[in-house]
Amino acid sequence: MAPGRSPSPSVATRNILSPQPLHPVNMLLVTYPQSQNYQQDDFHKTVARTLSQGSTPMSMDFHPLQQTLLNVGTNVGDIGSWDVSTKDRLVVRNFKVWDLSKCTIILQASLVKDPVVSVNRIIWSPDGTLFGVAYSRHIVQIYSYNGGDDIRQHLEV
Repeated sequence: MAPGRSPSPSVATRNILSPQPLHPVNMLLVTYPQSQNYQQDDFHKTVARTLSQGSTPMSMDFHPLQQTLLNVGTNVGDIGSWDVSTKDRLVVRNFKVWDLSKCTIILQASLVKDPVVSVNRIIWSPDGTLFGVAYSRHIVQIYSYNGGDDIRQHLEV
């Protein structure tokens, strides 16, 4: 057996793992860049804002730098950007294929037969200049964010 190698995977696993400090069950540590650790008790327990998107939210993501900017994707394919500090909806977009001619004939026929599309995931890029929307029909749309209500089509896959 080579030096440093374990005789079996289970032994290797035991050798790799080091004891981790245990936290009480009711404590949740959350770390944010340029921030401190928060415990679960530090978060509000009451509703601070109610936003009416118009349909059921399926995915949400806060902007990584402007932490009051929230993107929401819904069960009917709509996306919206909100300033949660003011309750203003900055942007709303209904699902639409940007260039249907670039889709396969099968996808085109499928969209005509059953046009229902929902948002599976909406997520900001780490620097907050782009966000992506993954839809239930295997379509991903990338938007560029230029501040305020200025979002532009960037890429569709």
